[in-house]
Amino acid sequence: MSARGVSRRGFLAASSALGGAALLGTLGGCSKQAADARVSFLNWQDYVDPTLLPDFTTKTGLDVGYETYESNDALEERLAAAGVIRKGGRKATTFDLVVPSTDLFRRLREADALQPLDTSVVTEALLGNLAPEMRRLEVDTGNRYAIPWGTGTTGIGYDTSVFSTPPTWDVFSDGTHAGKMSLLAERREAFAAALLALGKDPNTTASADVDAAADLLTRFAANARFDSAGYLDALADGTVVAAQGYNTDVLQARKRNPKLAFTIPPQGGTRWVDLLCIPKDAPNPEGANRLVAFYLDPKISATNAAYNLVSTGNQAAREFVPAELLSDPSVFPPESVVATLTEIKDLGAAGDLYDAAWERVTKARA
Repeated sequence: MSARGVSRRGFLAASSALGGAALLGTLGGCSKQAADARVSFLNWQDYVDPTLLPDFTTKTGLDVGYETYESNDALEERLAAAGVIRKGGRKATTFDLVVPSTDLFRRLREADALQPLDTSVVTEALLGNLAPEMRRLEVDTGNRYAIPWGTGTTGIGYDTSVFSTPPTWDVFSDGTHAGKMSLLAERREAFAAALLALGKDPNTTASADVDAAADLLTRFAANARFDSAGYLDALADGTVVAAQGYNTDVLQARKRNPKLAFTIPPQGGTRWVDLLCIPKDAPNPEGANRLVAFYLDPKISATNAAYNLVSTGNQAAREFVPAELLSDPSVFPPESVVATLTEIKDLGAAGDLYDAAWERVTKARA
């Protein structure tokens, strides 16, 4: 596979953060004309092997309309702008499938914006291909509403010719490489870096912790820019030597620049799961369920894993995943590293603390 110059979670530009308290709802309005012959799929940029969807069309006769976004904040903004749930009802949805990360998925569930998977199509036998931990997800135990599309970690990508030892989160406080570092332009991930540097829980709701993290993040921002879109290219061409990033992105950059490496600092990192799910008023739920079932096929899942350098959470697929990928600790970290990872959770109304603190940080940076 040739290296690609766009981030799995970044392409056009870093999105501006959307308030965590924004009520999510319907996913846009459209007619249902020709819906039965087409599946509308909204997914992360550059997150599907280019052979998979044509293969699905060949096998099912269903065309796939594929649209993309570059961050969870951008997805939330797009869904909220499409129309919110109100007591008076719900607009019809445009999309048959979406791929939120777990914290956004939780908000969609709470907003009653998703429908259960059809167990006559997405059978228990197919779900049995998933790894046990993917069957026990806190946000969807038993996979009633979703399956994992991909799972990975957030840590630091760095240039081994610049750093003799893997950097920690404290590197962003050090002005030695000022102007040649970056942090993700996604508020909760950026705050996670600062909170982990302080030895705090990335899901803390203590205002003193969030304020302290905002102060530290402001210091980080004096040395590093916020970038969710271009940091992959910047790492690959050497204009950035240390970047908070998703493991999948850093591994893509490493294909172009073998001096790059990915690390989860001893202070810890974050773990994410992107979930394939069906909006409640999807125009073509039958087609959507067929695509979910298609993706649960171990060989299909393995193909996407190899292309994106990602774990898909499909345990049965490991038989077909290249050995070099299975042995790469940046993709499949050892248990000692897994124990240091935190999943970013939706904090409900307490998320307002982060929204206000993020605004302070970005204003100070401007």
